[in-house]
Amino acid sequence: MAHAPMKRCASIGCRVKVPARQRYCEEHARERHRQTDSKRPTAARRGYDRRWRAYRLRYLAERPLCLRCEEVHRRITPATVVDHIKPVENGHADPLFWEPSNHQPLCHDCHNWKTRVIDKRGYGT
Repeated sequence: MAHAPMKRCASIGCRVKVPARQRYCEEHARERHRQTDSKRPTAARRGYDRRWRAYRLRYLAERPLCLRCEEVHRRITPATVVDHIKPVENGHADPLFWEPSNHQPLCHDCHNWKTRVIDKRGYGT
């Protein structure tokens, strides 16, 4: 059985080996996440308030399955996230925030994948 190529954690001075597709070891990945997260506004300040939570529950009750799992993986998975297809900025101030055609039901894993792969490189590029 072939092993994945390994490299050192990208954190200066760390000697822990990680898979080549990974940048940081677990400890340093958690540390970087904490630093980034502490600068991020709360969910409520980003627009995900009581009104959004009520909308989310209604939306997922009407569309209970993850769209990506159905289309890509051909499996049935419960949706847990109402994703903004085109990422929004400034919460409720963004006209796309409440636009139903900009929403899709995703499971947690598919939402994380989309955020990491699609949203981070820019929508539509």
